[in-house]
Amino acid sequence: MASEKTGNGRWMRWALGLSLGVNLLIAGLVVGAAYRFDGPHGGGSSSMRAYGTPYIMALEDERRRDLFKELRQNKPAGHLTRRARRALYEEVVSTIRAEPFDVARVRAALDQQANASVAVQQAVQDVWLKEIETMDDAARAAYADRLQEVLSRPPKRQSDRRKPPIRD
Repeated sequence: MASEKTGNGRWMRWALGLSLGVNLLIAGLVVGAAYRFDGPHGGGSSSMRAYGTPYIMALEDERRRDLFKELRQNKPAGHLTRRARRALYEEVVSTIRAEPFDVARVRAALDQQANASVAVQQAVQDVWLKEIETMDDAARAAYADRLQEVLSRPPKRQSDRRKPPIRD
């Protein structure tokens, strides 16, 4: 085997495992952010302000519900069902356990997860922008006021033991 000849097989496995762990963490964060706010029950969080959440939270409750209803009815291209998302996670787990380890297979699953996340994000962005475009001047001004209010809210205190968000 090549790893026996070079003497760095164990080191390489650890490096690949660490790299995979970081990739899974990033993919999980991206997918989790996209799916966390999948309806009117979702809530704003100061840690999510870097994403599109404030734009959605500033919409009136009824419009926000209508927006998500439209998204559920017209699934974006590339959207993965819950079953398909679960299958990808299971594929990654089985691939991690397999010998020899196939990094390309894991990368392909991670790429599918990332592409689905981007597709959902793009669909939400498109529906939101269409909503803003249909507003008259007064409605857009009122929306801008609500958006500014959402952005100026202090972060909610977490009830668990996670570190509080870093304020800029």
